[in-house]
Amino acid sequence: MRSTAETENEVAGAGPGAGDTFLVALRSRLRRDEIAALEAAVAGASRGVDGAGVRDPEVGDPAGASALEHAEEALDELFAVGVRPDDPRDAVVWIGRLEHLGRRVDAAKSALVGEIARTRFHLTDGHGSARIMVRHVARLSEAESLNRTRTAEACADLPKVKAAWQAGNLPTSAAITLGRVHANQRVAPAMEARQDEFINDATTMSSKSFANKAHRWERLIDEDGPEPANERNHNNRDTSLRPNPNDLSWELKGFFGSVQGAQMREIFDRYIDAEFSADCAAAKAADIAAGGTGDITKPDLDRTDAQRRADAFFRIFLDAAAAPDGAIPPGFVHNIHWSASAYEEMLHAIDDNRPPAFDPDTFMCRTDDGHDLDPTETAVTSLFSQFRRIVIDAKSVVIDLGRARRFTGSARTAATATNTHCIWPGCHAPAGRCDIDHLTQHSHNGPTNPSNSAPLCGKHKRWKQKGFSIRRLPDGTWHTTRPDGSQLE
Repeated sequence: MRSTAETENEVAGAGPGAGDTFLVALRSRLRRDEIAALEAAVAGASRGVDGAGVRDPEVGDPAGASALEHAEEALDELFAVGVRPDDPRDAVVWIGRLEHLGRRVDAAKSALVGEIARTRFHLTDGHGSARIMVRHVARLSEAESLNRTRTAEACADLPKVKAAWQAGNLPTSAAITLGRVHANQRVAPAMEARQDEFINDATTMSSKSFANKAHRWERLIDEDGPEPANERNHNNRDTSLRPNPNDLSWELKGFFGSVQGAQMREIFDRYIDAEFSADCAAAKAADIAAGGTGDITKPDLDRTDAQRRADAFFRIFLDAAAAPDGAIPPGFVHNIHWSASAYEEMLHAIDDNRPPAFDPDTFMCRTDDGHDLDPTETAVTSLFSQFRRIVIDAKSVVIDLGRARRFTGSARTAATATNTHCIWPGCHAPAGRCDIDHLTQHSHNGPTNPSNSAPLCGKHKRWKQKGFSIRRLPDGTWHTTRPDGSQLE
């Protein structure tokens, strides 16, 4: 009689005999069939075919169906060859080409929502709107479906914006911003005449800067809003510090008006910088004590960014409790940057006791780091608080301090008047945390004045020493050139 172990070995294909050979062949065939089925399922998914071999329905228009099929085939070919740049320069080209295609696809998805709304096809299946239909069928989030709806509505009224987006020239983020602005029906009619400016700004500015400018334009144009935003925000100011009884933690929440918030943010940033400097000093000392050179990187620091923010906020409370009533740190002044035209209009409005009427194209009223301020609240508050007024003209001229060695005090303030962050392409480090660098080095007779200065964060100031050069064109835009003479986008 055969043992149980021998029987198990035979079933497993490990023992001798014809039965063993059959089982091995059977298992091999099953594995091949499983792999083939998996490959077919993957290929079918890319072709719109389900596991039962049933193909997704084609769109009704033969030309549209053919175009979609060609697009699918092109994407299949792209993924087959792989998304693999050859070098950093080639990666830049890849980013640009894929972003261009993505914008066009995004524009098509938005156009589809607009067409469904126009034909009212959503009513057939009982959907309340085109947005609800697309949200359901495409499994979108509320925000995604709302953005598609708003961009579709904006494109219906802004043909130039629509054409630029569909051509891949307008970033999708800019189209979404314009959709949000267009949703304000009090300003939507004024957008048509400004399409060229919107498109030019969107293609030359960062996404964040464009959104800030577009919403600033909206605020200035919307003179008939139900209630002045600054007054509403100031009246609704609130803060709370509540314990969590489950884990004994505390949660801080707050809401403030324009000027209060900007003042708090500037103070908060100073405290965060102090905590960061303390961590750097401790890490350098520890490295030197261990026989190192004192060269450290961010992972060497004891605390994370989040922990330093929390400790900085706690330090503000401790310092406030220890300071005499009404004390102000020595030399601490809030800087407010005005454009000359905006400041002049604000003065006239105060003298005439009327609301100001600003020009959206020249308006500026912000902090050093680019946070917009409400001009009326700012003008009034600056009469009673520690503020420095900085007025610049259309050519961004503030002061010229000649041959001063370092950018400090008023010279630093002037150097940051027209730049809210590090001017290195893609870097958003706030100007308040940057060093003011000579574009032409002081050792090469570079003057210390606003025309030869720019804010650079510590990292990119060091990077500039590797042979990169930075110059500012007459129109105020920046060009950064690599050591080999090519342009850094």
